[in-house]
Amino acid sequence: MSNSFYENTLLREEFKLVQALQQNAEFAQYVTVCYEDRITGEEQPVVTDINGKRFPETYVVYYKMPVYNSQKRLDNSWHGTVRIILSEPVLMNKHSKHPPTVYFKSNFEPFNNHVTKTSICTGNAWAVAKDNGLWHFIISLGGLINQDGFVNAEGRHFNGDAYDHWVSRGRKPVTHIKWPLDLVSQLENKLTITPKKKDETKSLNIKKKTTTDNPGINIKPKAKSAPPPLNITKRN
Repeated sequence: MSNSFYENTLLREEFKLVQALQQNAEFAQYVTVCYEDRITGEEQPVVTDINGKRFPETYVVYYKMPVYNSQKRLDNSWHGTVRIILSEPVLMNKHSKHPPTVYFKSNFEPFNNHVTKTSICTGNAWAVAKDNGLWHFIISLGGLINQDGFVNAEGRHFNGDAYDHWVSRGRKPVTHIKWPLDLVSQLENKLTITPKKKDETKSLNIKKKTTTDNPGINIKPKAKSAPPPLNITKRN
């Protein structure tokens, strides 16, 4: 039984990063990523959130890009499908030399020393991508198809003539695709934390009550009544 760290952390992180990858406009011109729902078994676009809490282990990646054909001519009709199956040993040990399980098929064999009609060199792609995970692995597989120098290793591999042709072209990619290899740093730059503005404390204006001027009170003393005159009668 899978442990909770693998289920709730590793698979979740892989899914969220692949979702972000699909939203890159340059990438989306050439690649469409889907996943297999672990509850319903249905294939869903990766931009669709999961049904429930079980993040996907199986991804289906559709590549459509120009390639050189066997006549060494550019052909815009090529398309291929990669089915990628993740596992706990692969994600728990990012330094593993064993890549995810991959099934590959295409409509015809490109003139490419790393790709045939039914095979693609996953080992070299995983060697480049393993420290970053699935999103980088998907880019690396696309880089092999496009013969990008960052992943297209030297050597004859499947097709020596195709390798010589790549060297004669100056080891240049078939199409100049701006793969979002800096995806993680792009996401980190978007995560800006904006501090909340403190509510400005309104100043309290305390007005003193003005004392109402009371009209002056004139207290007049009562007038003293004059004492009655004293009549003194002399005795005889």
